[in-house]
Formats: sequence, C-alpha cells, structure tokens
Amino acid sequence: MPEPTGSTVTASVVYVALADFLQHPVVEQARLKARLEELIARAIEPLAGADRIVADTADGAALIVLAPPVDALLLARRTHRAAHEGSVPLPVRIGVSHGPIGVATDASGEVQLVGDGIAAGASITPFAEPGEVIASRAFRDALAAGNEERAARLRPAGTVTDPSLRAHELFTLTPAADTDPAEAAAPPRRRLLLFAGLSIAGLLGAGLVVRGLRRAAARAKRPGTIALAITPWGEVRVDGEAKGRSPPLKRVEVSPGKHTIELRHPQNAPLTLELELSPGEELTVRHAFSTPRPAPAPTPAPAKEPRRFPSPAEIWRNFRRESGL
Repeated sequence: MPEPTGSTVTASVVYVALADFLQHPVVEQARLKARLEELIARAIEPLAGADRIVADTADGAALIVLAPPVDALLLARRTHRAAHEGSVPLPVRIGVSHGPIGVATDASGEVQLVGDGIAAGASITPFAEPGEVIASRAFRDALAAGNEERAARLRPAGTVTDPSLRAHELFTLTPAADTDPAEAAAPPRRRLLLFAGLSIAGLLGAGLVVRGLRRAAARAKRPGTIALAITPWGEVRVDGEAKGRSPPLKRVEVSPGKHTIELRHPQNAPLTLELELSPGEELTVRHAFSTPRPAPAPTPAPAKEPRRFPSPAEIWRNFRRESGL
C-alpha cells in the first residue's frame, strides 16, 4: 500500500481519458497520446504555472487545478473545444472532480498522487460519453460556493455506481452553451489548502505538498529505457520505427506504456516482443540469433606413392627364384 505523506491540498481535477484507448494498436495509441499532449498544452496556457499540475495516466491525463473551481470548469471547456477542432475530432471523455489530493510512496519508492480528488475523477470519467463533460457532486458544490451562476449550468445527470460499489451523483455540462472563458468573472485567485493547524509550520508543510505534487507529475513523464544485448547483431524497430543496428546500439528511450519491439537478422525469422514500461523503468532485451555453420572443409585424399619399377638385378633374382636355377 502507498504510504501517505500526511499532508493534502484541496483542488479540482479535470480528468481526460481517450475513449477505447486500449483497443487501438500500440502505434495508434502513441499517435493519440501525442495529439492529446498537444491539446492539453494549449488548454492549460491561460492557467498560471503555479496553479496547474499535469499528471500522465494510462489512457490520458489528470489536470490538477490549484486555482478556484471555476478555473477547472473553464479548463474542461477549453479541452473539450480543442478536442473537436479540425476535421478529425479526438475522442475524449472528460470528468471534473474536487477533493483532497496528496502524495504517497509505494513499496518500491515510487511517488504517486492519491486522495479522493484523484480517485473520484478516475471513477466518474468512464461514465462520460466521448465528447461529453461530466462533473461530480463535490465539484458542483465547490463551484457553487464561489460562482452559483456557473454551477446552475451543470445539469443533473443521475447517479452511477463504480466498480468499487461507490455511488456518484453526476452533473453534465454543455460546453457550447457556456460563455467564452474571457467573459467569465473569476473570483480572485487563491489557494485552498488543508493542513493540521494554522501555524507557520503547517503553511510550510502545505507548500511542500504542492512542490511534491509537481515533482510527482514530472516523474510520471520520465521515459523508460530498453537496454539491448543482441548477438551477433540485429536491426531494431520500436513501434514500427527503425532505431538502428545493435550492436553498436545499446539503449533506446521510449515513453512510458506499451511498446512493440522487433529484432531482425537476415538469416533468421524476426523476433517480436510486447513490452510495457513504467516511468523511469529499464528493461533488458537479450537475444542470440543463430548463424549458419560453415560447411566442413573437404578432407584431402591421401597422396599416392609414385609407382616403383624393379631394377634389372631384381628382375634376374626373381627369374632365378621362380625357375629354380
């Protein structure tokens, strides 16, 4: 079980998931993830760097918003609009939640984001239709505390039960009916921090949580590494892209997630492997291609001794012996 740090921060989470992501081939997954990263980069631009954290997930991203909830609502709206720009919309599900978020360390020392804000976002997002924005009751209430008009635009969408048998009351937003973000009168930016007391030490602890969350998000982006030990040599392809010959190629960096590795040698059948790497993980691929043995060299025939003819003396002796003289 992850070991919590003991401090939390209250924030909104815009959870963005690519619909049916795992049903796509690995190459298509990489292409969709790249499009999503570009989309998110544009959508978060209006937020100050100190008010946002981007954490990668298996099928999308969790956007933690440390600004007031209305900023999270507008971020969800921008994300929805950006996903539908161009001739081919990006099929994303968007869920918005609100609650405590903290950092925890698992048994292997990996830093994780934990808390109800993250868990609720991950639980409700699969219930959104592709292209739909839904929100939790906790987010709707937090939004109403600072902007009742905006909260009124979230329409009730019923109650669902997640695989953990936890019920969630949902609300839906129609982004097209919302006003432009520039027209929104957002309240003054402030941080809503939860800590043990109102002491200076408590404030410093809350600040450390925010920095810890940023470090965890950055760590989630670290590439994985595939170390290669191929004999005698092989051509290396990752997700269909040629990477070179190993040796001399010894290492290939890849994004976290699933990848297809193909090794080729002209005198052997290709070897294909499916690998899944966590952020910062290193895996070693060892393989020895067989090479045809050289044909044995022909054994030389023994040299024939030159034929020897008897001398005249030997002929005379043999004649006398055979004739009895």
